[in-house]
Amino acid sequence: MIGQFIKKQFLIMIRNKQELLLLLVMPFTLISILGFALTSVMDSKKMDIQAKVAIVEHGNEQKDFEKFANDVKNVQMPDEEKEFLLKQVEKMMPISILKQEILGSKELEPYIQMAEFQPSELEEIRENDKYTVIVEVPEHFSYTLLNHLIFGEKTKPKLSIYVNEGKEITAQFVQELITEFQEQYSLISKLDQAGLNESLELPVAKVKGEMETVTKREPINSFTYYTVGISVMFVLYLASYISSHALQEKQSNAFHRLLLANVPKNLYMAAIFITSLIIAFFQLSLLYALAAVFYSVKWPDLISFIIVTLALCVAVGGIGTFLTSLSYRINSDNVSIFFSSGVVSILAFLGGSYFPVSQMSEFMHKLGDMTPNGAGMTAYLKILQGYDLSQFIWPVIYLCLFGFVMFVLSLLVFPKRGEMA
Repeated sequence: MIGQFIKKQFLIMIRNKQELLLLLVMPFTLISILGFALTSVMDSKKMDIQAKVAIVEHGNEQKDFEKFANDVKNVQMPDEEKEFLLKQVEKMMPISILKQEILGSKELEPYIQMAEFQPSELEEIRENDKYTVIVEVPEHFSYTLLNHLIFGEKTKPKLSIYVNEGKEITAQFVQELITEFQEQYSLISKLDQAGLNESLELPVAKVKGEMETVTKREPINSFTYYTVGISVMFVLYLASYISSHALQEKQSNAFHRLLLANVPKNLYMAAIFITSLIIAFFQLSLLYALAAVFYSVKWPDLISFIIVTLALCVAVGGIGTFLTSLSYRINSDNVSIFFSSGVVSILAFLGGSYFPVSQMSEFMHKLGDMTPNGAGMTAYLKILQGYDLSQFIWPVIYLCLFGFVMFVLSLLVFPKRGEMA
């Protein structure tokens, strides 16, 4: 019997093809428009930047200098040149410049907050979503660099820079800043500008570094971000569409005929729940198929994508049945209208459909993950970044629990036979 009810509900909901087609096509159109527009806004130099940078040093730059100074004493060159060289080198230690004159400069103080940590804290801050960029300085970095520049040693030091893929805008700003510093920094040119004796022929070299995300994943681009953001927002509109059409069934007396046939309300609501799930899954699948063809939004793990999509559809089904129960109880579609015209926009804002809420505060980030669209978006982005399902299983579980809790509430709210108007 449940199969017949699902078939009936499905036929009722797809009867209005124009409205249903709008729900399927409109998200893709909006992605096409906003994707390009918001990308240009994100690249704007006038955008407000608030980045938190953590620096982790495994060594001690002062000890590196002292060790280098001892090496210089054993080099055959006039004592005056040794003294002059060490004075200039002491002023140009690379990590000190990076911390004091670049990241800690007064000019960048409104945009960058820098903090220093011990090596033992590295794993903890890597797991903390608070920091935009983590700069890891290996042991003897400055000593190795000075030997490479001045004595021609082949070993080149490398910085490890971990970028938070959840803070794309500010991370890109800091990444470009550090990259520019790496490319332009040259101890030799600084010494030449300071008037070092030209008889000292020192090799020219640049500091090289490694760029990687905090979890060593490739950060997603802005267009992919908004593809996910718009899709999880528009699937919520389907819930109000479902409830409004279910109410029409009551107003046309079709539901009353079901009552006369002694059809259990649990069976009726289950049919709405499953039908909602199927249509939501079709909507998301079609949207991401179009995004894959036109915007190269590829899913590295198709199984995880299907699992997350089903979990999100369960949540949408739960919302749809709950709105249906409320509409039946008050005998009006005002609930559906209010949900689609106001609540969806609020959920989209909190869930990060418009911009990454994680850049606002940790509280907003956690609050966004409590919304069904925000939880779905978090899981989708994790898939796109190459995470295993085990690393984002909680959003999936939350979506399933949310959907089933809403379904149970819909059964409690649904009016009894004697209360039916």
